[in-house]
Amino acid sequence: MGHRSLGVFGLLAACADVAGGGGGGDEQELITTVQLGFTTVGGAPPIDATWSDADLDGTPEVSPAVLAAGEGYQLTVAFFDEASNPVVDITAEVEAEGDEHQVFLTGTGVQSPSTGAVEGALLDIAYADTDAGALPLGLLHEVGSLAVGSGEIVVTLQHLPPQDGVAVKVAGLEGVVATDGLGTLPGETDVSVAIPFEVRR
Repeated sequence: MGHRSLGVFGLLAACADVAGGGGGGDEQELITTVQLGFTTVGGAPPIDATWSDADLDGTPEVSPAVLAAGEGYQLTVAFFDEASNPVVDITAEVEAEGDEHQVFLTGTGVQSPSTGAVEGALLDIAYADTDAGALPLGLLHEVGSLAVGSGEIVVTLQHLPPQDGVAVKVAGLEGVVATDGLGTLPGETDVSVAIPFEVRR
């Protein structure tokens, strides 16, 4: 199913449903909100960070993540349509269609499979989930806070439906991003937003 989303620059981007087989096509869904949830093994209170433009006015509300230096976190990524009543959780659909979606985490101060090694990185992020084909999905990550400082996590959800019956979600796309950038990915971007973070002692 397709998604419409508000990106980093407040643009609406349509994600076409090319995987469906019917005549009428599916109604597109809106992604207005991206939420990051950080939890620790030690049971400290969870830390949430969000990017939300539920009013669709192009002025998103952004709440940063404040993390502790030297800590390990489990990070969940969730997507919502808060312009609808009731709110629609898009995350379950992304998980169900995992063979056609992948989340890429990049940004300032971030080291991840989508960035490669980064000198002076503040966060080290690794995929912790896979789709039915054992390829990275990206709704769950392991995060280590490496140093004190501030940066931003850019969350990109890419829709990767088959083209002419051939899968375009293949192994190594995160390496493609690390080498050549997000703009070289196949498919279409469902949403791409920047969420600030700070690592404190």
